[in-house]
Amino acid sequence: MGGKLRSQTKSRGRSRKKTRKRPESEISSTMLHAQEMSQEMSEEPTEHEVTEDKPIIVSEREAVREALEMVAKMPYPGVGLRTIAGILRGEIRANWLSYIARTESWGVFFPNPLPVIENFVRELVRLGYLEGIHFVRLTEKGQRVLENKEPPAIRKKLKLVSQKFRPLLWKLLLLRARLVNKHKAPGLFKDELILQLIEKQPDSLDELKKLKGVGKFIAQNLGEEIVHTILSFQNAQEENRKG
Repeated sequence: MGGKLRSQTKSRGRSRKKTRKRPESEISSTMLHAQEMSQEMSEEPTEHEVTEDKPIIVSEREAVREALEMVAKMPYPGVGLRTIAGILRGEIRANWLSYIARTESWGVFFPNPLPVIENFVRELVRLGYLEGIHFVRLTEKGQRVLENKEPPAIRKKLKLVSQKFRPLLWKLLLLRARLVNKHKAPGLFKDELILQLIEKQPDSLDELKKLKGVGKFIAQNLGEEIVHTILSFQNAQEENRKG
C-alpha cells in the first residue's frame, strides 16, 4: 500500500458530479473493484503487510499507518472526519463509493466501534499527523511517518483486520450490502456474524449453522452464498501459497 501512496497536494483535479439513480449498480461496481484489490493483495504482498496469520490483530503502528494512508488517498481538499472513520470501519454509502475505490484500508478497523475510530482520528489530528475536521488532510508530519522518517507517537491501540484476511472482509461486507438491499432487511447480517465468519471461516452449511446469530432464515436463504464467498477466498489463498 505504501508504494501506492498519492499525496493530496497532487490531486486537485476537477470535481465531477454524477447523479446516482441505482445504488445496487454502484454496489456491484464497488464489488468488482474490491475483487480486483483482493487479487492484487493476494498476489503482491505490500511493503507494510502484517505477516501474522491471525484475522484480527492489535498494532498501534499499523493502525496509524492505515489511517494516514487512507487520508492521503482522498481527493483534495479532503473529506470529513466522520466519513474517514466510517470508511475505515467498512461502512457503505452511495456518496462514499468513489472514496472507497481509492483506498485499500476500507474496513481495516471493522472490529472497533465507530466512536472509538472517530476518537482515534481526532487523536491523530491532535498530534499533528492530520489537520482539519470538516476536511481532514495529511500534514507534513504525517507524511514523514508514512515515509518512515519518524515513528508515530501514539499509544492508542485498535484492533485491525490483517491484510491477509481483508479481501474476505470486503467480500462479506459487499455481500451483506447486496443481501440487505435485496431483502430490505437492515438488521439481517450483523457485524458480530461477519467477525465470526472471518475468524471461523465455515466451509459448509453445517459449520455455518454452528455460529451464533445464524438462524433458520440465514441458513436457508443466505447460507450457500456465504459459504461460497468463504470457499472462494480460501481457494485464492491456496493458489497463492502454491504460486
